[in-house]
Amino acid sequence: MQNIIENLNENQREAVLHTEGPLLILAGAGSGKTRVITHRIAHLISKGVKPWNIFAVTFTNKACEEMKKRVIDIVGPGGNSVFIKTFHSASVYILRRFGEEIGIPQNFTIYDTSDQEDVIKQILIDLKIDHKKIKPSMVASRISALKDSDKFLEGADIMNILPDYFSFNFSEVFNKYQEALAKNNALDFNDLLIKTVYLLRHSSKALTQMQSMWHYFMIDEYQDTNYAQYLIAKYLASKTKNICVVGDDDQSIYSWRGADIRNILNFEKDYSNARVITLEENYRSTSEILEAAYHVIRNNENRKDKKVRSFRGAGEKIILCKTNNEYGEGEFVINTIVTLKKQENLKNKDFAIFYRTNAQSRIFEDFLRKENLPYRIVGGLKFYERKEIKDILAYLKFIVNTNDTVSLHRIINVPARGIGKATIDRIAELAYSMNISQWTVIRDNLLTGRVPKGIEDFATIIQKLKNQAMDIPHRIKLSDFIKTIIDLTGYRESLIEENTLESRARLDNIEELLNSVYDYQEHNPEATAEAFLQDISLYTSEENPSGEEDKSNCITLMTVHNAKGLEFPVVFLTGMEEDTFPHKLCVDTEAALEEERRLCYVGITRAMNRLYITTAQLRRSYAGMEYKTPSRFLSEIPKNFIILKEHNDSNFFEGRGSSFNQRDAFFDGTPSFNEKNHTFAKTTVLKRESHKQEDSNGSAFAIRERVLHPKYGTGRIVKIEGSGDNIKLTISFGVTTKVFMEKYTPLQKLN
Repeated sequence: MQNIIENLNENQREAVLHTEGPLLILAGAGSGKTRVITHRIAHLISKGVKPWNIFAVTFTNKACEEMKKRVIDIVGPGGNSVFIKTFHSASVYILRRFGEEIGIPQNFTIYDTSDQEDVIKQILIDLKIDHKKIKPSMVASRISALKDSDKFLEGADIMNILPDYFSFNFSEVFNKYQEALAKNNALDFNDLLIKTVYLLRHSSKALTQMQSMWHYFMIDEYQDTNYAQYLIAKYLASKTKNICVVGDDDQSIYSWRGADIRNILNFEKDYSNARVITLEENYRSTSEILEAAYHVIRNNENRKDKKVRSFRGAGEKIILCKTNNEYGEGEFVINTIVTLKKQENLKNKDFAIFYRTNAQSRIFEDFLRKENLPYRIVGGLKFYERKEIKDILAYLKFIVNTNDTVSLHRIINVPARGIGKATIDRIAELAYSMNISQWTVIRDNLLTGRVPKGIEDFATIIQKLKNQAMDIPHRIKLSDFIKTIIDLTGYRESLIEENTLESRARLDNIEELLNSVYDYQEHNPEATAEAFLQDISLYTSEENPSGEEDKSNCITLMTVHNAKGLEFPVVFLTGMEEDTFPHKLCVDTEAALEEERRLCYVGITRAMNRLYITTAQLRRSYAGMEYKTPSRFLSEIPKNFIILKEHNDSNFFEGRGSSFNQRDAFFDGTPSFNEKNHTFAKTTVLKRESHKQEDSNGSAFAIRERVLHPKYGTGRIVKIEGSGDNIKLTISFGVTTKVFMEKYTPLQKLN
């Protein structure tokens, strides 16, 4: 008994010893929650509770295995008998054992995402709905979102739960999908939870048996539970009320997966006699890092009041680096890593680079490759390995070399054109028999019999692109040509129509590919498609020349969402600007903005010893070069915890007739945050330029002139500043105003 609690702090010990009745453990970042859970299980066993009477669930297999191992380390082999599973595996166990009570056979099959999409595809075909335009993955995503809804569990009509943006009868597709699952004796992942709730609600016999098996319930990461998981825990614990939930409302960042922060915030309402114990001692980070995190998160209204304290005490101040652009940001991050490795004898594995979206990884990957530093992407692929990037580059490869059958087979039906494997095989066989290229078969329409119309469409697209490619780089820039590929092939349109989280991420990646092309042609004005492809190929092949990579000693790159639960000695929190972090899609409601702030809190609290935050003045986008405003979250961190640095990428404006001043407006301004209405103001003054508006500054445009922007549409120029290559245009588009660098922004004059 003494061994179980002797190395715990006071609050941890209190949580472990409290065994009867509902208990909420608010576990701040780095406060040792897993230690508390496992020691609490061990304490219950030491008090005579049978291991098999303890029910513990968490969210990932990794966390589950770690919990099991720690319990066994403390109590010995008896720990194997504790019921420790993920929510989904617990539901599978329950349904296999008791599912027949509600008509679910014991041998049911579990359908994964691929199985779901196969079923949906067949349904779309049966209903004569074009599954090439209405992608099964899009329908599957909507079905999952529907089933995650609390309204669905409460029996609401499905058309009243989610808005119907499809051009077909979604209800019919959904009902046929459910019928197909039932016919095949199958459940999808959502069903595992939903059917368990249904069982607990409608079979008192099954519920009674389960409550006789399990007397003590422990729910990890309670802030991440959805409505179904909340109900499963509530029903199972309804008899003994011996439910212990562990979590941190400040780290609730998965609402897009169905997680409901109200579950943890309302625990005391659900259990009127609940005990609340807060774990506030952080064993991971220094006090400067925790103070910064606290001053950010305290601006959220919907949270439990708490403040974690550092067990380790004071350390290094946070470095906030303001850079001129994303290239300066990448250069600063990688230069800092190289310097710290030399000065402090740190290893690659000690560093992590966080960003809001996966598309932001490209710049850092480029700089890491240049320095020959090994890295890994957590929760995703390296930039040039991502499907959409390989697809667009395959188009470019095939246009350059129409004998490249590998690229041809990759793109001929991407986006979907109704060209199946049988047709592709016919093309290959005919080309072989006639000793000609497969492109010749397609171009000259040599196939006989029934030929999909998509073949003709594909041939037309490729021929148009081949004709345009002849004008690179003198009449058409490489970047404009790749834009044409993306648009003419319908690739962008297909992703926009898909309208899922994944498709939006793919669009971001395509935009970042264009940014890499812009960068390439800025350094290589005579850039050709062949040269670009050659350099990309050499660049990526040099990443790991030996074919061996020490994955245990790599620099880690990941989105902040994927960083939850991890820790690193040195963390770089990058892209801290408005519309990037917080994300532009997450600022319209207070709930969404508060989740972005929680995400920022998670990012900050991953750092153990050093935290670097970066923010850029300019970022290139599909719309052109845009000025960025520092993230509102930065102004919430007290200045006494920060050392401000500036870093400009000397190469970005090199050789372009620019005299970019590193003491530009970005650094003359001071971000300020209005806590009352949560609005961000940037009081920037262009000190080095005249306030007088003139049209004689070298600009091709005039004040009040109407222009057409490829992304934002029709606008009117309201301000022109700077001269030469540094001319900035402020354009009003009615509902929004944007600032662009004239040199890098494609604008069309409107008479």
